[in-house]
Amino acid sequence: MTASAPRPLSDPEIATLDTRLGEIDPEHSMAVEEFDGFCAALACCPEPIAREEWLPLVLGESDRAVAALSGSGPDAAVLKLIDRHRESVVADLSSGQGFAPVLSQDEAGRTWGHAWAIGFARAMALRPDAWDDLETDEEMADALDPLMRLVAEAQAQQQAQAEEQGQEQQAQERPRHQGHSPSDGSATDSVDEADFGLDEDWPPIAEDERPTVIHDMLDGVQDVFAFFAPARRKALAPRPVRRVAAQQVGRNDPCPCGSGRKYKHCHGGQ
Repeated sequence: MTASAPRPLSDPEIATLDTRLGEIDPEHSMAVEEFDGFCAALACCPEPIAREEWLPLVLGESDRAVAALSGSGPDAAVLKLIDRHRESVVADLSSGQGFAPVLSQDEAGRTWGHAWAIGFARAMALRPDAWDDLETDEEMADALDPLMRLVAEAQAQQQAQAEEQGQEQQAQERPRHQGHSPSDGSATDSVDEADFGLDEDWPPIAEDERPTVIHDMLDGVQDVFAFFAPARRKALAPRPVRRVAAQQVGRNDPCPCGSGRKYKHCHGGQ
């Protein structure tokens, strides 16, 4: 009997999750688009990442977030939405029928893809060395280039905004996450430039090119998911049990119980 596929969140549930995360920690929790990209990278990663490691990054650092992590307080119910969404992302990628991401739009109806790409990169940063095989594979080396172009563009926009505001210190920070305030460039966890190619000189993304870049990003993620499937199966496979033969104790040897008596006069004589 096969397990039933997880039920994807409905549009109202996605909106509820985004709202609740913003209420739990407006500064440090993930927006739902960022969380969606984060879940995709967790699903792709060849090394399993425990829930207790990644969940704090989703909820943030506030007292409400800490309470939710412990499964108590009024926000504990949001964990069910988080787990359902993560499972549905895994199922979506596993189907191989095309990945349907959560991508938000700005007031003008434009889809930027920044938060999704940053969420993916943040999950990559949890196991940076695990992705190295992509670089050494001729067909996969550029699979995540569209995603990194979007992350780099978000960084450039953040720096430009900070410079316009005269905040030189903020202009030197790397992009971290979008949070729930579009005007807020601050965040908690950075995306490492050296590990993921953010130090490369990526070409700017023209407005008419953006839909193609986002489409290529999602195709690349699907390819990465398939590429690492054997490694994930190996990592999750039960480890073989090694059977060690019991040590044979001679009748005149000291008894293993530590009594100091000969085995034949101790437990060997029972």
